[in-house]
Amino acid sequence: MKTILLPYGKEKISITIPQKNLLKICLLKETPGVKDNAKAIKDAIKNPIGSLAIPKITQGKRTAVIICTDITRPTPDHLLIPPILDELNKGEISDENIKIIIARGQHRKMTEEEVKEKVGEEVFERVKISQHDPDNNLFYLGKSKRGNELWMNKDVAQADIKISTGNIVPHRYAGYGGGAKSILPGISSRETIGHNHLYVETGEAALGKTKGNPVREEMEEAAKMIGLDFIVNTVMNDKNEIVEVVAGDPAITHQAGVKACNDIYGVKIPEKADIVIASSHPMDISFYQASKTLEAVGHIIKENSTIIMISPCYEGIGSKDFLDFLGEKTPEDIIKNIKAHKEKNVVAGVISYLIAKCKEKAKIYLISEGIQDKDILEMGMLTAKSAQSVLNDVLKNYGVKQKY
Repeated sequence: MKTILLPYGKEKISITIPQKNLLKICLLKETPGVKDNAKAIKDAIKNPIGSLAIPKITQGKRTAVIICTDITRPTPDHLLIPPILDELNKGEISDENIKIIIARGQHRKMTEEEVKEKVGEEVFERVKISQHDPDNNLFYLGKSKRGNELWMNKDVAQADIKISTGNIVPHRYAGYGGGAKSILPGISSRETIGHNHLYVETGEAALGKTKGNPVREEMEEAAKMIGLDFIVNTVMNDKNEIVEVVAGDPAITHQAGVKACNDIYGVKIPEKADIVIASSHPMDISFYQASKTLEAVGHIIKENSTIIMISPCYEGIGSKDFLDFLGEKTPEDIIKNIKAHKEKNVVAGVISYLIAKCKEKAKIYLISEGIQDKDILEMGMLTAKSAQSVLNDVLKNYGVKQKY
């Protein structure tokens, strides 16, 4: 027998698996963080990939924006922004002519305290900061190659220099976070975001995929159209420690970061599995965030498989729109709902669609103290007292796997 400890919020749950049934234990590669965060960030910014340094980019320019992530992302913006500001100052752009735009897409507006925590007290007092509004202060860039009307934040569009921060991590339909994602969806209109995210219906948008992924490719196109000059992105380990910092040309730099990301997050498996036991940690706050786990394991399961997922979901399911979409019977029903109700949060709809696609392949058991059994059933999943009890029961339905 093999005993495994799975993280469940701040605790750990013990699972015992017969050795003959164990296919693979999938863990992130243990990669230590850099010894000196400040040095790693400054070195990356001063030695950019495929780009001139910031002080040279700013020659003859007067205004600049720094587009940073919101509170839902672990990007250490309080560490990244000060050296960017310093480099802009060296390029003769004063703090008075610099604005920080928080790229919240369709996420909720952050509180003042959250903004201070995100950018740091010093930056909060140093430059103007505003939060993107997907319904107001927009500028029309034109249509993308796929016909999406690209409406973007007006302050970003009209700035002379545009720099963004981000964190590169596998993403369920954009391939990876970071890079051009700060532009679309980060500072885009509600309608532009919705149009882009609905490319998931093509089946070509997937975790870890960039080439041939219409969602990611349009993000890159939007970044070029608005004139994103420079990015500063991190790659972090499972402890949210900086492992690598990449800076420079948006497209080239992002690809360099993706390679570093794959070294940490990539896991090879011998074959697809009948049963997957998965923890959502550290995405524990709600099922909206925890559901990222399902998209990750959805690629490694067989047809008619079983997923046993554990997550405390401290704040419950998520938004009402998310629950409404999850209640639909099929992926196709969800797409119809999204198109019929444009006032709803399309991101919640797209996530629900991907969960529904996963449910077509597997029975999903959710063990969560933050969600009532009736709501788990309403979402089309199954309840259980414990992960161990489910495992013991479902093992009877599948063949034996040899030790790997």
